[in-house]
Amino acid sequence: MKKVQSLRNAVMVSLLAGTTVVWGGTVFAQEDLQEFALEDMVVTATRTESKMVDVPVNTTVISAEKIADRHYLDVADALKDVPGANVLDTGVGAGEKKVVLNGDDRVLVLVDGKRVNFDMGAASGRSSYDLKMLPDVSLIERIEVVKGHGGALYGSDAVGGVVNIITKKMDHSYGKVSMGFGSNQARDAKAMYTVKEGKTGVMVAASKYKQGYYKYKDVADKTTKRWNKDSDYENEKVSLKIAQELTDTSNLEFEYNYTKADGNVPYGYATTQSDKKTNNFGLKYDWLLKDKDAGYVQLYYNKYKFLSSSTLEEKDKGFEVQQAITASENNKLVVGASYRNAEASNDGRNYAAKYNEKINNKAIFVSDQWEFIPSWTLDTGVRYDKHSTAGSKTTWSAGLNKKFDENSHAYFNWGQVFKAPTLDDLYYNVPGMTGNPDLNPEKGDTWTVGYGTRIADKTDVNISYFQSDLEDAIGWSNKSGAWHPENVNKQKKNAMELSINHELNDNWNLEASYTHVRVRNDYGMGYLRDTNFIPNMYRFGVRYHDDLWNADLFLRGGSGADTGVFKNSYGYDAQNYLDSSFITLDASVSYKATKDLSFYAKGYNLFNKAYAESAGVSSATYTYPAQGRRFIIGAEYTF
Repeated sequence: MKKVQSLRNAVMVSLLAGTTVVWGGTVFAQEDLQEFALEDMVVTATRTESKMVDVPVNTTVISAEKIADRHYLDVADALKDVPGANVLDTGVGAGEKKVVLNGDDRVLVLVDGKRVNFDMGAASGRSSYDLKMLPDVSLIERIEVVKGHGGALYGSDAVGGVVNIITKKMDHSYGKVSMGFGSNQARDAKAMYTVKEGKTGVMVAASKYKQGYYKYKDVADKTTKRWNKDSDYENEKVSLKIAQELTDTSNLEFEYNYTKADGNVPYGYATTQSDKKTNNFGLKYDWLLKDKDAGYVQLYYNKYKFLSSSTLEEKDKGFEVQQAITASENNKLVVGASYRNAEASNDGRNYAAKYNEKINNKAIFVSDQWEFIPSWTLDTGVRYDKHSTAGSKTTWSAGLNKKFDENSHAYFNWGQVFKAPTLDDLYYNVPGMTGNPDLNPEKGDTWTVGYGTRIADKTDVNISYFQSDLEDAIGWSNKSGAWHPENVNKQKKNAMELSINHELNDNWNLEASYTHVRVRNDYGMGYLRDTNFIPNMYRFGVRYHDDLWNADLFLRGGSGADTGVFKNSYGYDAQNYLDSSFITLDASVSYKATKDLSFYAKGYNLFNKAYAESAGVSSATYTYPAQGRRFIIGAEYTF
């Protein structure tokens, strides 16, 4: 632990030293955001670089340019602008944040292609990650969001989709610092600094967000209230990345990301303390860089610590190797293998059977991208997993893509699901909550059909339909008087997404999207709708931009939430939502005062609406109410 602390201190010292050089008068090349805005290329969908129009998947890219223009506070803030993505807070402050894709929170989260999901300590649902624990947005080159099953390529967690955080390249020297102040004692500080000398690149970054307390509009009496206890929320991030060009075609890269999130978590009218820490290490060796037959091997070690009623700790270690093979001019293979070992422990009670539990998984996979006739591509994949508790399983996938031109395509894809139980599902053990070591893995099929086009170089239109049919889906219930996971007989999810982006002229843009999601569970008595989900979600945005100004105004809303009263697992009357619909307005504006200095302002929930995106009602008000109206203003200096 002392070594880790020393490493964090070294990163902070390096960053501060770099900042001192800037203020001392040394000016480096300004970061060229356009260099990183490759919105027509994606790597996550096929594990190799491909044009978006050539892949049979529903993919959205958040570019570095958009991140800079809209001054997102964190990754969760950015994902709210993705059509078909719903970001849920299971509590403000230190509470968990997760993203739902196609009505599914079984989402694989990657940082530079390395898995960062954890198996214990997730607050709800099938999620196994917390968006607060991801690197700071100042490091991010792009975020690729693949909606739809990616299990044949990525394995167990990629049921609803994949989110890949791709950090910036170190090909020139630059940096930036920013500071913001806002409502409810909010403060946000970010700094990053990159140096490129010869064949060596180094990037260091640090950020800290603090908020003293939280306010919300109470749906019961329509008054604005403050939580009965200060949140004292702090989110600190430190990152270090070092890349060494070994030859013209090979590279060695080391990456370290540290995150700490602690404070009080509101629940109803009560609060609990929550402290989380991650220390993630990665080492990657690439060969045949910039070649169509590139390959790599990477190692990772992730350590996650969660302190609430007791201290839980998880250690993940693994490796992955991948090689692209060009079989012919129209046929490309990707082959690979991976290994992962996860171990959970605690200070005496949460995994009481052994105080220590482990799972591991070994896998091999093959993907084939074949243009069998001009403009028609068939993507097929097969993956074999051997899991220490869930057994062995071979999963298949297939996707058909028809490219009409460089701006239009239609696609269909199908894939099989194999989702192993988490460590919590298997071994969690506290009074009133026990895991189930006899759980079966979740399995089933998913498919997506979609169409995307650009009309007259002004309007982008994308429409898709997704469906999944799962057997042995895992859910926690209280039928026996204690919370216990069990295999649901069946689960169905249907999702439809429509998004439109239109360029009115050189300065004005419009964005709109609509998503419909329906989730149904069969516990042996027929399919019943899962009322935890809001079925209809809407987004509408207006953007103005020129050489000096960038301004966005966004309406977000939902409808169709179930407000009915039902009997919960304890036999008591319960509700998930008090209002069937909501609408909220957010805004952001930035002004470029000089080449290097800009000012920004952001406003959230400008209507000060009482609403909730996460289900739950307690004492006639929302268990997880959204924050009320709040603002943050700041400045950013680039050098």
